[in-house]
Amino acid sequence: MLHFKVEITNVQHIKNFPFELDLSENKLKAIAGKNGVGKTLLFKAIQNLITSNTFANTSNKHIFHTSSQIIYTINQDNNYIFNYNPLVETLDFKGSIEETIQKNINVELPIPFGERFKQFQRLSEIDQDIRRGIISHQFNKPTELIELLNFIYDTNRFDNLVELELRKKKYYAIVLPDNYYIREDYLSSGEYFIISIYKLIQSRCKLIAIDEIDISLDAMAQVRLIEKLRTMASQYEINLLFTTHSLGLMKTLQSDELYYMELDNGMCTLENKSYNYIKSLLYGFVDYDKYFLVEDDVLKEFIEYILREEKIFAKYIILPIGGADNVVKLMERNHIKQIFSQSENVISVLDGDVKEAHFGKNNILFLPYESIEKDLYGYIKQGAFITFTPEETKKYNLESAKEKTFYKVIIREQLKSKEDIFDFLISKKLTEVEQFKTTILSFLNV
Repeated sequence: MLHFKVEITNVQHIKNFPFELDLSENKLKAIAGKNGVGKTLLFKAIQNLITSNTFANTSNKHIFHTSSQIIYTINQDNNYIFNYNPLVETLDFKGSIEETIQKNINVELPIPFGERFKQFQRLSEIDQDIRRGIISHQFNKPTELIELLNFIYDTNRFDNLVELELRKKKYYAIVLPDNYYIREDYLSSGEYFIISIYKLIQSRCKLIAIDEIDISLDAMAQVRLIEKLRTMASQYEINLLFTTHSLGLMKTLQSDELYYMELDNGMCTLENKSYNYIKSLLYGFVDYDKYFLVEDDVLKEFIEYILREEKIFAKYIILPIGGADNVVKLMERNHIKQIFSQSENVISVLDGDVKEAHFGKNNILFLPYESIEKDLYGYIKQGAFITFTPEETKKYNLESAKEKTFYKVIIREQLKSKEDIFDFLISKKLTEVEQFKTTILSFLNV
């Protein structure tokens, strides 16, 4: 099985979509595209060749028409034609699929249809067998999988992972002291997902298709997984086809691994495109002149508010990172690796309550308040800006609430607007806010 082609005709909103893969290449092929263009439909179509009830189990019957059809071509001469059958209200094929073809294709659909989600009940059913295997030490050390997980998550906590073969299937668990263990399905969703991918690779399928490969993985795990998958595709002579919406993941792909899927008047196309091209189409932005790294969305919104009437020629973006230490660490990493831009184009803006901890460091600007939420809370406690009756205090659970909760309640219940809050706080520190804004404008206009 060296060549695979599927052509979808008149299914859902797709009039025609020819898709093919050269399976002799043993490489990665990533598909990006806007929601609704048909990415998941393609993966369902691939699975339908090996599991003919795929559409019946995962899709509404109304996606089909009397002219709906999917044609599969294997090695350019072996055709399997699925036509719409009104009796079963789905696509139907009267013949049989060669066993070698079924064994060489494996598809992992997203939640809730993916094969990994079906494993939960099976794992519960064989839990006693897993327990006996661990107590009696009837397991193997899966060195390759341990190295894979440790690399992806930059850790050594998978060193005690074991592999048990039960009922002709392999299962994994982390062994703890006194014969306790963590079953694979009790790991994080991302860790469990990687183990599921590893199992697919070990099956030596010529084509492994994974829809939404990034859905359970953090940014670092996404990037490191791709590095490993590229090596394993070559090592095991397999092809990995997957979809992604992750910019970080896309950026790590080689030029011939990234494809853009597009739909125009029912005609679906898939073309090899660059990262910058896809980023512009999907996310509507290109590189910026200046970058602000801030702690949270409230600080971001405050900066945007004080700059709202200023004429600024530089193209800038304000990125909420989360936590002052994380903001500063990311900025310092940028100084070394230029993740965003040169050092002079990236600045951190932190709340005033962390000034003592970070004072004197380069490229850091401090808000003239402890934080928007803390200062607002202080004024509320003094009886300024807004007052809460005892009934409202109880209604909104504010008896022992922290500063951020007061801010969220005011906005959520529409008691005051963000603009009202910002105007009030600005009026309390006009000079300091003006100096703060002047510094920001100086940074933007350099």
